[in-house]
Amino acid sequence: MKKLLIMIAIFSVGIITAEAQRGPRGGEMSPEKRAEMRSPEKRAEMMADRLAEKLALSQDQKKEVYAIQLESARKNQAEMEARRAEMKAKRAEMQAKHQEQQSKIEAVLTPEQLATWKELKDADKEKRNNIRDARTNPDREKFQQRRRGGERNRGNK
Repeated sequence: MKKLLIMIAIFSVGIITAEAQRGPRGGEMSPEKRAEMRSPEKRAEMMADRLAEKLALSQDQKKEVYAIQLESARKNQAEMEARRAEMKAKRAEMQAKHQEQQSKIEAVLTPEQLATWKELKDADKEKRNNIRDARTNPDREKFQQRRRGGERNRGNK
């Protein structure tokens, strides 16, 4: 029994040590590191270093690989920036269309209907905010269960 407990303790320490050395997980990269990775030069350098290490590249080969990676990283960054600008323009266009639609609807409604409609919009906005907040809320699982209908099925509210 003693040997079994010792083996479990050693195994546990080994697992904990290995996990601690893995470092932060995907989304947990520090802001400084994330900003550094945005640079095409840094991305190209890291890729060239990784390939040089794994393929035992000479210095000349490493320089050529770096140049190729740098060219690719710069093209990718330019494409990404163009995509962001396009999405920003589309978002502005959609917001303008939505605002126009809202104005037309408001023109049709009576004052009482308009008040009710604004209350409905506020309630929807509050609901969206609650869902957004649930993503960062420590009690996130509760919100997810409600969205899936888990608590309603059990009679808990």
